[in-house]
Amino acid sequence: MNKGFQYSYSTNDLDGTGLAIIGIILLISLILFIILLVRLGKSMSAAAEDNARINQLLAAIPGDRIGTVNALYSNAKKELGIALVLVFFMGSFGVHKIYLGRKKAAILFMIFAMTTIPAIISFFDAMKMPKTISEYNLNVMTTLYNQFNNR
Repeated sequence: MNKGFQYSYSTNDLDGTGLAIIGIILLISLILFIILLVRLGKSMSAAAEDNARINQLLAAIPGDRIGTVNALYSNAKKELGIALVLVFFMGSFGVHKIYLGRKKAAILFMIFAMTTIPAIISFFDAMKMPKTISEYNLNVMTTLYNQFNNR
């Protein structure tokens, strides 16, 4: 008979302290998720104003140039869904910053990735991502509008 190391799992292995810690972690996660949803909603409301401005600028472009502006805008604009996926899954490494053209911030995120500081910052970035994307897209459209209306 082999008298080696034997371990059997028992329901008593997870005591009350372990369950309390798991409960606290789940509660904190739920609270953070609710905060994220509320802030996302506010950010989306603010983004709607920028999107309305984009549509106004697009409508003011002369008809003979609208196709060109639409093509350029479609290639240059950023998508909210892509930005949110990047911030949630690779935000600690600053990939969402690269997507938005903020290379210096992305380098800082990569340097400090192991400290979890970028992960915390990314959580807040996710909250305001709709507004960030709409501001980026508004800047693109404003630039195109100025280029094509001044010809």
